[in-house]
Amino acid sequence: MIPIVKKQAGLSIISLLIASSIGVFLIGGAGKVYVDSKSTFTARSAITAATESTRFAIQDLRRTLFMAGRNISESSDGPSAYAAADNGARTFPAVDDPDGIIDADTNGSSVIAIRYAGGPAPCGQAGTISATRTVRFYRDDNANLICQVVETDFAQPLVSGIVAMRALYGVDTDADDIANQYLTATEVEAANRWLNIVSIRIGIITSSGDGAELPPRYRPAAAEELDLLGMTFTAPDTSHFYKSASTTISLRNLHSSVQRQ
Repeated sequence: MIPIVKKQAGLSIISLLIASSIGVFLIGGAGKVYVDSKSTFTARSAITAATESTRFAIQDLRRTLFMAGRNISESSDGPSAYAAADNGARTFPAVDDPDGIIDADTNGSSVIAIRYAGGPAPCGQAGTISATRTVRFYRDDNANLICQVVETDFAQPLVSGIVAMRALYGVDTDADDIANQYLTATEVEAANRWLNIVSIRIGIITSSGDGAELPPRYRPAAAEELDLLGMTFTAPDTSHFYKSASTTISLRNLHSSVQRQ
């Protein structure tokens, strides 16, 4: 018998081309999945950064502003205190004063200021206070929320990414401890209503900040317009995520409604 020798056949050019095409297709698909996943992760990181800045800002504002009026005597905080120059001891400092309340400062944001005379030390400091302290919150040129204690010349940044802040003051017009209208500080001053304030409503716009930009595919076509307590705020760019939020803080440590008649 004559042995039959089987010859091995190599890959044809067509088979090689088909295999290469399939490989390129699979690699391209995997690459697209990776790029899409990375873009989604980056976008979520930007949203999370703005959300966390919002949460921390509201938390810090609420913790301190809730103390407004605590341990301040009615003699220091009565009608005569608001009919004259700021005595340095009343709950609400003077309006448009370097150490007081400002509706809109040079960067367009409100400056919020209150006083209290007993309780936890403000601005993240340890311990308690037993003397009147003027605590101010404002936004600096680097978009940081600054907490300042006027009497001790202490100031420190609390939260970054704050691009705008606005405050309105809740006026109780029928002595039931519930705000019936919300006014700017200038409007409250003009109407001589500081003794009728029962709450503060704060609106803030936060940004995802440096290092947390939106991927190009997630950027809006035009700068977004956000609500800032009834005002329209236009985002300065489309490369970051911007978030609008507001909170209302009841001032339960003020004197009784008898004083606010």
